[in-house]
Amino acid sequence: MSQIKEDKITMRARWLFLAKKIGLQSGLALTILVLVFLINAFFFYIKSNNILPGLHFGSALWQKILHSLPYDLILIIVILLLILNYAIKKFDFSYKRPFAVIFTTLILFIILWASLLSASNLNHTLRGHFIRTDIHIPYLSDFYVHRCCQHDQTIDNCINY
Repeated sequence: MSQIKEDKITMRARWLFLAKKIGLQSGLALTILVLVFLINAFFFYIKSNNILPGLHFGSALWQKILHSLPYDLILIIVILLLILNYAIKKFDFSYKRPFAVIFTTLILFIILWASLLSASNLNHTLRGHFIRTDIHIPYLSDFYVHRCCQHDQTIDNCINY
């Protein structure tokens, strides 16, 4: 109160608060949506490159895991999780409940929707579309065409698991 009386605090327009709230909400929603699609792409990479069955047998288990993961995708997912963490902390509702509960619930929600999307035919449709057309999206087309389904490069064998 003393800062108000000494005129150290200035008033701001209402639209600034509204713009900040809309920006945070849209940023949170966009981050969640992108995380769902990227985790879905990670699940597709694991499934299409047949990484999991190779982990049940063999001598160099950790070496196979470390050499087969898409680190650029993992790095993007971690950065987006940090952005999600920041956005949740900026919301008013995060002060009323424990942060760990909110963040864990949101991560489980994202993984659930990514799993449902992975079970659908979206990834195979995207891969087939990128192979058949000349559309080039910088990261996605390279990821779906050249990095997924490396164990067998025919699309028919990739679609039929």
